[in-house]
Formats: sequence, structure tokens, C-alpha cells
Amino acid sequence: MSHIHFILFLLGYLTMHPFATKAAGIDSLFAHYFNHAQTFADAYPREKVHLHFDNTSYYAGDTIWFKAYVVTAENNQPSTISTPLYVELIDQMGYTTNKQIIKLENGEGYGQIPLTEYVLSGYYEVRAYTKWMLAFNETQYFSRTFPIYRWLSDNHQKDRSIAMYNWDPSFRLRPREKKNKLSLHFFPEGGQLVQGITSVVAFKAESKDTINVCLSGEIQQNTNVTSFETLHEGMGYFMYTPAAEPSTAHVIWNDKKYSFKLPKALPAGYVLRVEKRGNQYEICVMRNEQTSREDTVAVFFSHQGRPITYHIVKWENKNTNRFLLPTETLPTGIMQVSLINSRCETLCERFCYVMPQKNPLQLKVRSNTILYTPYAPIACHLSLKDSTGNPVKGKISVAIRDWEASDYMEYDNTLFTDLLLTSDLKGYIHQPGYYFADTSPQRLRKLDLLLLIHGWRKYDMPTAMGIKEFTPRYQPEKELTLHGQVLSIILKKAQPDMEVSILTRTDSLFAAGITYTDSTGYFNLPVMPFEETMEAIFQTHKPGKPRNRMCLVKLFRNFQPSLRILTYNELNPLWNNSNKLEWLARFNDSVYQDSVFGSDSHWISEVTIKAKKRQQDLNTIRFEQSVFAFYDVEQLLEEERDKGKDYITISDFLKDINSGIIKKYGGIEEFVNGKHDITWKDESINAVKYIIFCKGVGVHNMLQDKNFETGYSHMLDNYKYNDRDWTEQPHSEYGRWGVICNIITKDGWNPHLRYDYTRGIRYTTIKGYTHPLEFYSPQYLPSQPLPSNDRRRTLYWNPNIETDENGEATIHCFNASKSTFLTISAETIHDGQPASLNIHSIGLDEPKTDHLQ
Repeated sequence: MSHIHFILFLLGYLTMHPFATKAAGIDSLFAHYFNHAQTFADAYPREKVHLHFDNTSYYAGDTIWFKAYVVTAENNQPSTISTPLYVELIDQMGYTTNKQIIKLENGEGYGQIPLTEYVLSGYYEVRAYTKWMLAFNETQYFSRTFPIYRWLSDNHQKDRSIAMYNWDPSFRLRPREKKNKLSLHFFPEGGQLVQGITSVVAFKAESKDTINVCLSGEIQQNTNVTSFETLHEGMGYFMYTPAAEPSTAHVIWNDKKYSFKLPKALPAGYVLRVEKRGNQYEICVMRNEQTSREDTVAVFFSHQGRPITYHIVKWENKNTNRFLLPTETLPTGIMQVSLINSRCETLCERFCYVMPQKNPLQLKVRSNTILYTPYAPIACHLSLKDSTGNPVKGKISVAIRDWEASDYMEYDNTLFTDLLLTSDLKGYIHQPGYYFADTSPQRLRKLDLLLLIHGWRKYDMPTAMGIKEFTPRYQPEKELTLHGQVLSIILKKAQPDMEVSILTRTDSLFAAGITYTDSTGYFNLPVMPFEETMEAIFQTHKPGKPRNRMCLVKLFRNFQPSLRILTYNELNPLWNNSNKLEWLARFNDSVYQDSVFGSDSHWISEVTIKAKKRQQDLNTIRFEQSVFAFYDVEQLLEEERDKGKDYITISDFLKDINSGIIKKYGGIEEFVNGKHDITWKDESINAVKYIIFCKGVGVHNMLQDKNFETGYSHMLDNYKYNDRDWTEQPHSEYGRWGVICNIITKDGWNPHLRYDYTRGIRYTTIKGYTHPLEFYSPQYLPSQPLPSNDRRRTLYWNPNIETDENGEATIHCFNASKSTFLTISAETIHDGQPASLNIHSIGLDEPKTDHLQ
């Protein structure tokens, strides 16, 4: 080699070597991020929960039956991470009215929530979660809202109706979203707009008093006009090239004009675009001229927190980089697409959906007829096959409902939609089954639009890749455990090395144990598995001291997720109208009655006095309108004592739990179990079960009239002891029209006993696993007389129907006392594949299931 050639080679090597070293370093850095995220996904697997319910709405006095499915988020296999599953019933105001702990076995469990006469009508949320699901920064849990209608009396059937309570604002716990007459929210693809780069902008229109907003509008930029309109559920999208100043969207809705500013664009940055093209995704990363060329970015594709692949963007002196990703290499479900720089900062992010490449699990049903006469036998045949058509031996949860008496949505929430869609999205998703009804381009476009609006950063990439430190809030629970802390009563200081003794009792068992607090006053106490509830007494003692130490015992068992806002759709559901076929069912009833009693006879199931009934209904409505606060004292008191607070009297409790009521309404009259008493202000709070605040004439009418049956009269008329010197209801102007505090005492309350607790001793009730009850399903045989009125709405419920070696099972049950069609709801999961079915008996000739065909 000549001297000149050697010099040129050396200059070229010295020139290129730094860049080669830098490129290799960048590749190694992103590979490190990828590998660390893989390790993080292995170390912290996530769980998902779905509850299958026996019905879609309930009446006060009913029972909510449910089957729980708990799976690993990544592959939908039955989870063995957690054993206790927590299920809560929360009212519209945000107060917990019922708590259940379900024992999971191989990721499944079942139970029931009784809706006692103390449950007021309204829209209730059922939440379900494991403690491990709340351990992460992005809290995830199952949530479903149900209407609970007014209580049904024994002598007449009421229409579906929700009571109109005049709740005091200070009574509300649940947050509320303040919405305008019309609001328009914009969601740029990838999360941001950059000046000069054309982007997809999704939008969602909402109104405070309308479920589905349909509108059109336009955006004018100089001489260019961009038109847009809603496509589905108030959602739509348009193409937009932002300038330095944001443009204005002008819309027309209900013949009125509205204007909304678009988001402000960044002067420099990146835009991410993902488009489905056949069996592959085209990913486009764009930047403008003002964006720095010093940094390197990469696109990561993740599924349930586990990165699947990544692509380092090579600009090649351009501002746009495109590449293709085949969907055959990706798992089914939601993919998280993240644009990350070399410092592991997430610059852009969006969700996309990967449809399954093979046939789904096949769940089908057929019945022996379409329309069932009163008390007729019902036979439903279930079939379960895998993706290749082979029979599957497994378990199916099944609910058979009276179609006319039940509320029904065609595209309701199911196991399939929960596990593969809604559990990974933010906010309430209305009728998610709609997005899986078919795989047409239009339907897939609407699904992608949903992801643009409701997608969120569920898996924090900097944390998964080791840039941010992560410590789970909780550890997985394999058993029931009591965690607590001992504090001093006055200064609330932690008490280390304290002996904590516990005595527990059930109807048939006594148990005792001792543990010690650590240096920070904390203690852990494993609990042997038991069902329902157990009374417990905690007592503290300092070793070496002759007397027990008077301390507060806190228990850490209130780890619920934060309350969410209930949307307008949830509080105003639009159920499918069954009036078109009611005439056929009623005609069939008349034919059936003629066949049983003859054409000259009439079947009279009940006789009521209409005038009296109208007066009863009027009094009930007036009473409902008088209620402005309702407190489950036992529940709230336990929660407050778990926090280290303690109360002795009702006055102390009410001043702390809601001082607004005490300040707003002075001179409140007390009624104990429907009897007037002015001596209760300083009595023990431990004797109280519920407190209801009312005002107006409605509550006085209810207290006076005890001769009609409603849930409220039962609530206020459980007084059992008349030994106390009661006074009559006051007739002063204030007493008759003022504020009444209705105090309902605990069951078995005795006015001659004191209910004060001794300081230093904690009395409480420990919740065990819910004992699953067997669903009542009567059998009507020809040899037995028929009842006059069977008003069951859920005709059959079984959480564990087992298919045989042919993948088949047959259900036998009986109809209630009126002709009806059936609504059949069935759900199962096998080998990571969920399948759901929600159909009417009238449509069983062509079954529609909530999995893809």
C-alpha cells in the first residue's frame, strides 16, 4: 500500500470510527432496555378480573349472583398469584354497602351479594380486585354499574323505577365531572401535535344530558377548510396540520353553533402514526426541521407490559421514517406502541389492536322451544369446541333469564370484551361488544378510533426498563392476613415491641393468639381460612409491665382503589325495547290460562285495593324525597377505627364524619327505631346500625303510618324493646317540618345494656371468605300444585356447568309464572381463550356470540 493510500485509509478510519462506536452503543442501549423490560415482566406479572353476573339489573331485596374469573394479563391463563378476591358493592354516592372476599381456586371463585331491605334504590357499582392488582402505579380493577330498582312488595309489582333522593352535597364521596351543555375533547395520535406535521386528531363529543352526541363541524386554516363529523358514540377523527397558533373547531349541534380551540402544537418534536394495511401495520415516525438531530429514537411494541420487538429509527437525512410490522408475529389483543429516546423518555404513544389469526373458542347453545308458557320445563343444550372443532371438557357459567322482565343490551360487557379490550383502556367503554360484531373495515376503523381516545399509559416504560425505581405497594396474597399498627392514644406514636393478643370467636369456635410489633409498631397475623365473619378482640400489653397498655390498634384492610366518576351512560342506560314481542307473550298467557281453567274462567293471582295502594306509593315517594343522607354506621365506624380514630357518642361521630349537616341543620330531632327520643345525643355509637337524615312532611307520614309494606317501613320499624320512656312525636312547627335523624339500632339491641368499649381494647369483626350459596331453582311437577305467582327474573344460575367428553351439557329448569322468551348468558375460558354468549331464545336459529367468527 502506498504512503498516500495509507494516509487516506487512516483518515477515513479516524473519521468513521466514532460514529460506528456511537451506533453500536445506541444499539446496545436499546437492547438493554428491551432485556430489562423482559425481566421486569417476568418478575411482576399482572392479573385481570372479570365477574359474570346472573342478571343486568336488580331490585332491592334481590341477590346478585356472580362467577369470578381471575387470569394472568399476558396470556389469560388462570392465575395462581392471589387467593383472596375482594368484591365490593358501592352506592351512587360512593359509600361501600357490602364487601365480600371470594376464595379463588385455580383462578376461579363464586359468591353472592344479598340486597337487603336496607339497600336504597339507585345505580350501584360492583368492583372486584386482588390486592396484587393495586400494587402498581397504574391501578386496575373490574368495575360494572347496575341499576337497583325500588323494593318489590308482596302484594303488587311495581315498574322499574329509581327513587329520587335529595342528597345533601356534603353527603357525596364520589367525584363528579362538571360537564357543559356540549364539550369536545381532542386526542392527537401519539399524544402530541408538532408544528408543520400533518397528524390524525381523534375527538369525542359529550353532553351533560345526552348519551350519544352526533355532530358535524369544520376547521378553517387560511383558505383551507377541514370538515369532520362523528362516526360512533360521539367519536370521530380528522387530519390536521398545526401552525404556531392553534386553530378553532366550529361545530353545529341541535341547531346551535359552538367553538372549541384545538391543542397547542409543539415547536419541535415527533409524531407517531400507525395504520393497518392488510396483515401488517405501517408505522411512520415524523419530525420537523426544528427537532434536534442529536438524539436517537426507537419504537417499542409491547403486549401486557412485555416488549415483543423494537425498531431503531434510521432517518437517513430525512424527516420521515416508515417501516412495516407483520401482525402474524404479534400476540392477540391490545399492543402498546411507544416512541422512546436514548434517555428512555416516552415521546409518543398509542394503542393498536391485533385480531386473532385462528378461529376462536366455539360456544353455542340451543333450546327446546322459543316461547315458554308459565311453569313450563326449559331445556338448553350447550356445546363447547376449540379452534379446530374438537370438543372441550370444561366449566361454563350460565344464566337463564326472563327476557321481558330483564334489562338487556345487545353488545353488553362479557368475559371476552373485558379480558381482550376494556380492562386495558381508560374510562367507561359503552357496549364494547359492538367492536367485535364483525371484522369489516368500518368496524375496525371504529375500534382503532376507540383506542385513540381511551388508550392510556397502563405500563410505564421507564419503570419497566429500569430507569425509575419500582417497589410494589402490596405483595401477592396467598392467604388472609391481618396487618396492623399499635399507636399511643394521646400522641398517636408508634409502639414498638408491644405484645398484641387476639381472641376470635364464631358460633362454634374460639381461637387465640399472640404476636409482637416491630420497631415501627407494625404487626402481621396470618388468619386460618374461615367463612363469613368472626368477632375479634385485640388487647395490647407491654412485656414486663403489670398492666395492659391502653393503645389504639389500627388495621390495614381498607386498601380499595379510588372512587371513579360514573358516566352519563351508566346513570342513564338505554335498554333494548322488548315491547314488540310482549303482545305474543301476553296472548300466550291467555291461551295457557284458558287451557288450565277453561275459557269461561279467569285466573286472578292477586286482589289489591287500588286507592290504598296509590296512597302507599305516594307516601313512599314522599319519604324517599325527604331522605338527604344515609350512613351505614357499623361500616364507617370500622373504617375510621382502622385509621386510628375512635368515637364514643353519636355526636362525636357525626361531627367528624360530616360536620356540614350538623352546622347546616341545628336542633335535629332524634327518632330511634321509629320512636321519638331526645336522649340519644350522648349515647354510645356502638349500638347504632344505620342513621338516616330526612326533612319535610314525607318522613313524618312514614313514621306515623306503619300499616303498609315497603322496604322503608321495615327499615324504621324494627324496634323490639318498649321499656324506655318514649315520648310522642312532637307537633311543634319545627318538629313537624324540620330535620329528623332516624337511628336504627343493631339487631338484638337492648336499651338496658351499655355498648361502650374499653379504651385499649379493640373490638372488631373480621371478614372471612364468602360461603357460596346454592341458587334456588324450583321444580314444577304435574303432581304438585302450582304457586299463584312466581316472579323470578333469573330462572337459572350455575357458575360451574361441566361439559362431558363430547363438549356438551344440558340444563333443565322451569319457567316462572308468565309466558316469556329467554335471555341466555354463558361464559367460559379455555387455554387462554375466552368465549361469551349473550342471546335471546328467539334468535337461537342463528347464534350471535361475543367472540370473533
